[in-house]
Amino acid sequence: MEAMSRYLTFRADALDTVDALLEKDPDCPVAWVLRGYLLLFARKAELVPEARNALQRAQALAPAALPRERRHIQALAAWCDAQTLNAQRIWDDILEEDPHDLLALRVQHFHALFLGRPDELARHATRTMHNWSDDIPGAGFAWSTACMGFEETDQFNEAERIGRRASELEPDDLWSLHSVAHVFEAEGRLKDGLDWMQRPAELWQGRGSMRHHLWWHEALFLYEAGAYDQVLDYYDRRLETTDTFSYLEMSNLSSLLYRLEAAGVACGTRWDRLAVRTVSLLPSRGLTFGDIHALIVFALAQDGEHLAQLSASMTDYAKGTQTYDTQAAQAIGIPVSQALQARNRGDARAAVTALNAARPAFARMGGSNAQRDMLDILLVDLAIDAGDTVLAGDAIARYLDIRPHSEPMRARLGVLAGM
Repeated sequence: MEAMSRYLTFRADALDTVDALLEKDPDCPVAWVLRGYLLLFARKAELVPEARNALQRAQALAPAALPRERRHIQALAAWCDAQTLNAQRIWDDILEEDPHDLLALRVQHFHALFLGRPDELARHATRTMHNWSDDIPGAGFAWSTACMGFEETDQFNEAERIGRRASELEPDDLWSLHSVAHVFEAEGRLKDGLDWMQRPAELWQGRGSMRHHLWWHEALFLYEAGAYDQVLDYYDRRLETTDTFSYLEMSNLSSLLYRLEAAGVACGTRWDRLAVRTVSLLPSRGLTFGDIHALIVFALAQDGEHLAQLSASMTDYAKGTQTYDTQAAQAIGIPVSQALQARNRGDARAAVTALNAARPAFARMGGSNAQRDMLDILLVDLAIDAGDTVLAGDAIARYLDIRPHSEPMRARLGVLAGM
């Protein structure tokens, strides 16, 4: 259906299209499920009641629904209750019975990514390769998830091969474009990455947050090459000027600006402007991944009030009903908040101790390898600030083992040599 197509291709009007469908056919259970999924993907606490309403409408239709549709209704119920691991198990069951259910495939893939579960991404990718072929409708969408799964587990050749094929089969799907960009970034093929991102202007129209994130990827290629002036130009002309502002845009802005600041580029009042916008997201907080990026914003903007406020809120959240994300808040969100608060009061030793103790849990931040390496950069710089040359050297070596092409991190070798 058209609504599903709009969702799969990251159209900003996907929810509007679902609503139009439900006006014509209010007895379509899977449309109510898709509406609930889209509302929850926005990661806004104020939208959860609306998602629950979609769930109730779907549940009322469940007796006449197909077995697979009833499974999706169960998954939506689990997600509404923040039981994301249970939701993933249900999607897994759906895919065991019907591996070509694109809705289950896509939502399961995104959850594994945002929950920081590369093992699950790899498992899903392997299953997808076994169950799909080019002649099955929707194969391009399936291949794009496989590409990301292989990339996140360092299987770069297979990831690029299947990602390029995905882009050929479904040129309108930005996820294949995005996933192959990750391959180029991971392998340090920075020019290839920039060339890959050059597409006709009409491709980007109406893509919302996904277009913003792909701009972030373009800027990241320039950053790793050490072209900081060009990165700032990307930030000022494209990224900061976005009309929409959700945790996704905030995370892109926070991540890029922090990398620049850590590389010695004074970002000045950009932090203040970003902090003002980030405050508006605090009532909506719903994912540790976004919380960590917001903490970075408040710390670098020297906004101690909101840094402390978010830190306290995260601590309370972590003590609440045990879910995968509350556990992530405990494992990595709280240590990051402690490290940043110690950094801002000038206690570099306490800061590096707090963050280094949580290093085995960095994956629990969620997101991709490219997004999480912000924590590795922070650890390096806190170790340098604390004068811990051994820890700094080890952290730099780990980073360069993965990304030997990184000019910003290679520059830190010079800093370390001068200590």
